Amino acid sequence: MDNWILGVITFFVAMDFAIDTYVNFLNHRSSKKPVAPEIADLYDPAEQKRSVAYAAANYRVSLISSCISFILMILALTFNWFANLDDFVRSRFDSEIVISLVFIGVLALISNLISLPFGIYSTFKVEAEFGFNKSTPITFITDLVKGLALTVVIGGGLLTLVLWLYQELTATFWIWAWLLFAGFSLFIFMFATKIFLPLFNKLTPIEDGELKREISQYCDSQGYSLGKLFVMDGSKRSTKANAFFSGLGQSKTIVLFDTLIEKLSTREVVAVLAHEIGHYKRKHTLWMFLLSNMQSFILFALLGWLLSYPALSEALGASVSSFHISALAFFLLFSPVSTLIGLVNNALSRRNEYDADDFANETYDRQAIASALKKISTDSLANLSPHPLYVAVNYTHPPTLERLRNLSK
Repeated sequence: MDNWILGVITFFVAMDFAIDTYVNFLNHRSSKKPVAPEIADLYDPAEQKRSVAYAAANYRVSLISSCISFILMILALTFNWFANLDDFVRSRFDSEIVISLVFIGVLALISNLISLPFGIYSTFKVEAEFGFNKSTPITFITDLVKGLALTVVIGGGLLTLVLWLYQELTATFWIWAWLLFAGFSLFIFMFATKIFLPLFNKLTPIEDGELKREISQYCDSQGYSLGKLFVMDGSKRSTKANAFFSGLGQSKTIVLFDTLIEKLSTREVVAVLAHEIGHYKRKHTLWMFLLSNMQSFILFALLGWLLSYPALSEALGASVSSFHISALAFFLLFSPVSTLIGLVNNALSRRNEYDADDFANETYDRQAIASALKKISTDSLANLSPHPLYVAVNYTHPPTLERLRNLSK
């Protein structure tokens, strides 16, 4: 039985790698195709060449990283590395909660150490070569340390509570674990921008001037509080421009990158703001949050059901059935379903982006949002010819061409 489960896990891991590699290859090849006539003027020949080279550089880094991760996973499954790690930890600790925490912590540390060289290369070689990186080694290390500290404190604390619930309740632990997860997700959704983002970036109210006046007039027309609008020092790390919306009700917040304000005209910035307010007005963030929690409810229910089968731990070679080994096996088995869920979520997210563009079109200025999209895309050397399958699997925002076509309707 356990060998059969191991075979299925190995097959899913290989299938996931093969599909991901193929989809990335299709997109790499598609990036070299001629740009559609409607947006052919966005790049001059030199910039088009740079865009293709940038996409190729990122493709190579991603390919090497995924190949190494796949090989290590296959080796771990073949030679029972997870079981060996479990035995090693068990020989040093008695508490099941501590054993699970150490086991998961070691795997997380190994994973981060493997990905770290690629993060360094991508930041200080690829992004720097194409003129995007503004992050210094000190900033990079500081971000790394802060991120690790938050993961240990918050992630470790939540995991400890889940493990305690499992130890005390077992059969019904998943209900309380999901409630814990949902409550924390709501907290992050509502307050992460105000509590955690300032640990990494400086948020300041928008300065007085023409832009603030234009924004104030638009916000007043839409009933949006200007006090919930901030400018973030995104230029601290990258030249790329962006904006995002978070929160609900009184916690709703829009953040504009300083690079966005620097590179776009006043009307274009307000158009981007109108797009972000559109997400709030059309309740996209609320519905996506509810959908995410519905999906996590099903995930926790399946996890709670399957954790009662020792065969999951045995499939990875463990001599003792445990939460962490069985949960690892479960998530590896769940990967195809996770991919399908990702396709659905991405499709809904892209639909929401169209809807937010429509809102900006209806309440402000179609030409301004269209020109802002063009500038943001070209400034970041975006691939203007992505493969449709890659878009379906990876894009939460529609490609530039599709968004412009939607706006022109």
